[in-house]
Amino acid sequence: MISVAILPGDAGFGPQFMAIVFIAVALLFAILLGTVFWTTRHPDESKRFGLGKHERVYTLIFLVVVLVFASSTLGLLPYPYAHPDLHPSLVVNARAQQFQWCLSYAPNWGTNCQTDLLIPSGSIVLFNASSIDVTHGFGLYSPGGELLDQVQVMPGYYNNIIYDFTTPGQYYVRCLEFCGYGHFGMVNLVNVTQA
Repeated sequence: MISVAILPGDAGFGPQFMAIVFIAVALLFAILLGTVFWTTRHPDESKRFGLGKHERVYTLIFLVVVLVFASSTLGLLPYPYAHPDLHPSLVVNARAQQFQWCLSYAPNWGTNCQTDLLIPSGSIVLFNASSIDVTHGFGLYSPGGELLDQVQVMPGYYNNIIYDFTTPGQYYVRCLEFCGYGHFGMVNLVNVTQA
């Protein structure tokens, strides 16, 4: 029996929800840190010297910089729930097994595997990735060898990434998790053609 993948966006985990969860966790962390900070005994402030006098200020600056940077990169995630405005025009199932990728157009899982998948340029493709044996890593590489998207591929789970193919060329799917002696050869081709 073939299971249907449930996208995180379908379960209500949109970018607004993720931002609320992130802010709630950050506030909880700040409250816990403040509690620990104020309840811990410190040496006499008059006997502190050097940069130790300004430890609180440096800690606060560090936390603010980290929180601003982390929250500003939420929109760069390659996962479907981070991009509710992108609607896939094509769904590709990626089944991993030692030591090959089986890429097929949905809804086929494992039938009609393509070794040279053809995708028209301008297509927004949702990749459903799963494994039938061990943990793998789905890595999508540009024609120039740049890693564009990646997702962990585990047995019994369906992980999804979405990518907008705007430039024609030969893209590659490679395994990013060491999965055994044949790991180096676990490569498949995605040929993006001129629309």
